[in-house]
Amino acid sequence: MEVLITIVGNVAATSFKLMEDLGNLRAVCRVMEHACGDQSVSQRVAMLRIYMEGLEWLDPDRYYNVLALLVGVVNPQACTLKGIADFFTGTDPSLNKLSHATVGGHNVGAYLYALMLYRKNAGAADDDIVKMYIRRLECEDDSVAIGSVCREEAAYLVNSVTWCMHGEPLPPELVRDDFPCARGDCGKVKGWEQAMLFSNEDCRIRHEIVEFEKRMGIDQ
Repeated sequence: MEVLITIVGNVAATSFKLMEDLGNLRAVCRVMEHACGDQSVSQRVAMLRIYMEGLEWLDPDRYYNVLALLVGVVNPQACTLKGIADFFTGTDPSLNKLSHATVGGHNVGAYLYALMLYRKNAGAADDDIVKMYIRRLECEDDSVAIGSVCREEAAYLVNSVTWCMHGEPLPPELVRDDFPCARGDCGKVKGWEQAMLFSNEDCRIRHEIVEFEKRMGIDQ
């Protein structure tokens, strides 16, 4: 059974015809149907692919049922989609689902969670959590993940999921003052790879928030 669950999990994570393929696998036999229903398979389902294929518009009831099911088993991609809606469109913005996406290892969810948690300015403990996740993202992809890649994907998803018009402000949070830099060249481009050097982690994170807001068309 473990082998079957692993195989089905790989299909759930990589298939380009996900709903069709999982449906066909369930129809093979009772053993395969049981394997398809394993929670670990649901946690690996490529929910963003389902979203990109337009199931929300083609079959809204089915889409939201699938989304709720996958959020219930803490599927990281589903939690990212639900977390975006909860934070950017809710009357009481919540980072709860984005935190689940972060723990589940979804980089775009972690990117949004880290930046929005930092904007909340809740104190040193939360700031330490933010810095931990930022370091993790940077280490995973030689600082590319925390830069343009995650920024572009995050901005696209926020606009797409929430129907935010370009330039609409983010949910209001406490505004941090600019951080004093120890060096005059803080934030300047260095080297052939267009890397930037910062005086401290706070400057680095604030810069990324500003860049994300620029990508969203928000004037500071």
